[in-house]
Amino acid sequence: MMDTSTVSPQVNTTAAQSWLLWVGFILVSLNLRLLFTTVGPLLENLQLGFTSTLLVTTLPLALLGLFSMAGVRLRHWLGEERALFFALILLSIGCSVRGLGESGLIVGTIVGSVGIAVMNVIMPVLARKRFGPQRMGMVMGVYALMLGAGAVLGASVSLPLFQWLGADQASAFHALGLWAIPALLALLLWLPQLRHAAHHGLGSGHGGPSVNVYRNPTAWAITLFFGLQVLNLFVFLPWMPTLLRDRGTDVATAALIFSISQLSLMVASFVTPLLAARTQDHRPHITSVILLCLAGTLGLMYAPLPSAIVWAAVLGFGQGAGLSLGTFLFVAKAASIDTATRISAMAQTVGYLIAVAGPLVVGALYQHSGDWNLPVFLLVGILLIEFIVALPAGRNVKV
Repeated sequence: MMDTSTVSPQVNTTAAQSWLLWVGFILVSLNLRLLFTTVGPLLENLQLGFTSTLLVTTLPLALLGLFSMAGVRLRHWLGEERALFFALILLSIGCSVRGLGESGLIVGTIVGSVGIAVMNVIMPVLARKRFGPQRMGMVMGVYALMLGAGAVLGASVSLPLFQWLGADQASAFHALGLWAIPALLALLLWLPQLRHAAHHGLGSGHGGPSVNVYRNPTAWAITLFFGLQVLNLFVFLPWMPTLLRDRGTDVATAALIFSISQLSLMVASFVTPLLAARTQDHRPHITSVILLCLAGTLGLMYAPLPSAIVWAAVLGFGQGAGLSLGTFLFVAKAASIDTATRISAMAQTVGYLIAVAGPLVVGALYQHSGDWNLPVFLLVGILLIEFIVALPAGRNVKV
């Protein structure tokens, strides 16, 4: 008979380690959107100048692109777990500093965005390494779900938090600073994973021949799909409430509609990788994503105002499906973990640098024309171009 007294502690230890990994993974994922979605609902209350507004809405995308390669370097030097811990420190500092006023908001946005850039590259790779390729559909679904949950949390709680703190300009900055709390919680609960990194070696997970993804057409298609989807999302994160206000809604209704779009984004983020994992040809998924974003963008602008909540939900679903599908493709189309890291870094470096033009150009067009017609026409044109250049990303091939 087997001596269960020697087996049970090992089983319990393994179960505890798995539980801690899941909790840490979920909390880190939850924090990856809070820095961005908490600003939009408070943009008017922050009373920023036009230059500062453009910096706060555009700078994060540039930094996410510029510092994506730093994620690859840190993974090589420190391993996935320790690199994530370092990035969480940056995010916690960045969120805290945002509560100190306009200058603090800009500095905190810079520091926090650098931390998120590192995490964006490492999280899909860590998921494949720690959970295994056979569980990628579920794990990436949970990852994307938590990204969406963070977006919903930030979009829906920012305004009530601001009102609770006093509803003046200082309260708006203080409300942003309080989002350091979930970042610090994630930092603490990620600590047990540092010991795991020591046991498994730094920069683990390399395998297969080195691939130059910048010469691979599939990697470029994935990059363009991801980048143009990010562009669409990050235009609407800061500007959707303003568009709705200009169409005639009040502040509370605009915040509610924006929150509904983020809730829809969250649902799509979870469902899409689960569906994508069932097939090797993802071209139908890409087509559906683009059509949803196209319908949502046009409906939000031109459909009768009472239906705005429906079109915001359609747009949010397309945006959530697009980002989660793009992230899923990083690992699904890669033949090895090393290649997945390279695709992730390439897609996020080039993709975010493409996307940075979105909020910048849309903000400038809105400021120049005084309405949303030109910005919306631009977004529709970009979606049509995306369909042409991104569809090859769904082919049944490996990089």
